[in-house]
This record gives sequence, C-alpha cells and structure tokens, in this order.
Amino acid sequence: MGHSGRRAWLMAMVAMAALACQGRDASTGKGGGVAWSQDLPGALAKAKAEGRVVMVDFYADWCGWCKKLDETTFAHPQVRQALAGLVPVKLDAERGGREAARRYRVDGYPTLLFLDATGREVGRIPGYLPPTAFLEELQDILGAP
Repeated sequence: MGHSGRRAWLMAMVAMAALACQGRDASTGKGGGVAWSQDLPGALAKAKAEGRVVMVDFYADWCGWCKKLDETTFAHPQVRQALAGLVPVKLDAERGGREAARRYRVDGYPTLLFLDATGREVGRIPGYLPPTAFLEELQDILGAP
C-alpha cells in the first residue's frame, strides 16, 4: 500500500474511533490514556459479544521499553483512536499475567498480542515501536485495506 493509501486508512480509523469514543470515559492512568483491562477472560467475552479483537500488552515493571511504549506510542492521539476499536488488556507478565504469558509463549517485553474472541493469536508485535510504525503494524495485523 502506498503512502496515500496508508494516510486514507489512518484517517478512516481516526473517524471510526472518534465515533466509537463518543460518550465513553477515557482512562488517564498507566498506559497513555488507553482504557486498559487486566481481565483477559472478561476481555475475550467482551470481544465475542462485540465482534472485536483483543490486544494484550505483556509488560514487566522493570522494562524501560514498556514504559516508553506507554509514554509515547499509547499516548499518541492516532494510536489511542485506532485502539478504540479493540479490547485492550495490560498484563504484568511476571505477576498476575504470568500464566497467560507462558500460554502464549511470551519471552520478551513488551510483547503485544492480538487475539480473536476464542483466544487464538492473530498477530504479534514483539518489542517497542514508535507511533507511526505501530499503526502500520496494526493495519497489517487487522487486515485493514
């Protein structure tokens, strides 16, 4: 896809996210303003009910790149808007998210997994990406035109 196609896709995602966010309370906590859940089974149920994809951010408290992902990428307005169409989950892979990290073979942080409503992995982003690169990877994973 060319530059103009990517720009059109991003503009469409921004418009859809703005509509999806109307009337919602945005979180201002850890994670750049994304309304994170820490309940993977609940997120999968919500994804099934709403026909959405779950994004799981596996992190560790000591991980500098995880903090940078929160501070830069997840705080970026276009990224927040693109994530509004997903069910975002943030799991500490060394504490409460240890079993899920083992099940999905997460061995580095940050690792972002994209799951369908059954819990099947449909995409993965290992490591930190700045906002523009993240949006491009997200587009590839979700199969947007």
